[in-house]
Amino acid sequence: MNSLFNVLVRTVTLDDTAYREWQERPNLFLRGVILIVVVSLVAGLVAAAVNLVDRVKPVRVAEIEDAMEESFEQAFRWNPAWDAMEPKIREKIDEQMDVTIEMVADLARIRSPLPRGVSGFLETLGAFLSRAPRALAGWLFYGALVLVAANLLGGTARLPDFLGMVSLYAIPGLLNLLGPIPCLGALLWLVGLIWSVLVYVKAVSVVSGLDTGKSLVAVFAPAVVILLLGILLAILAVLWLIIIF
Repeated sequence: MNSLFNVLVRTVTLDDTAYREWQERPNLFLRGVILIVVVSLVAGLVAAAVNLVDRVKPVRVAEIEDAMEESFEQAFRWNPAWDAMEPKIREKIDEQMDVTIEMVADLARIRSPLPRGVSGFLETLGAFLSRAPRALAGWLFYGALVLVAANLLGGTARLPDFLGMVSLYAIPGLLNLLGPIPCLGALLWLVGLIWSVLVYVKAVSVVSGLDTGKSLVAVFAPAVVILLLGILLAILAVLWLIIIF
């Protein structure tokens, strides 16, 4: 176990030997599945704890109303266009705000069939456990696309081995454990994202035999294609709405 942990630590430093050692160990695909599940759950522990506290503590309707009123006031304060509105339009918006605040307050007062502590715990547990299947789905889907791109560029890798290798990208995601910390959490998320991409590219290079440049192309090509398809579908949807209406 200590040697396996040592290998994982060295992979995030982009050590070639560590990647080879990880690749040569038995049950590569199964190890990838376990790694994705464990990292996704560990990275969500602090967020789950914070979420649990928010869900089980008593609902204070006055605090909800104050928070919403403050957010609306800041919106008017920092948006010159809103501040320059005609009085009648501003009055209509204020009326709508009052309705929205009252609606949110009414929803907060609704009691669930279970005690708040029990329902909050179950909701938090469900959200926490759902992180693993979502992480696995993303790993499998995007990994398959990257493999297609890598093989088109001359790489040689089989799907189970490929997925087992690129699962190493999840390790820097452990930085998300501190995600709930204001400001620092966002910075660590960005650092973890860049670090994960570097590990992913390195893993693709090792398992497929491609150089770094082609590995970069293979990793980013599916994202570019998905983005372009999304833009195309959005344009088609807008054109369809224009034609229909």
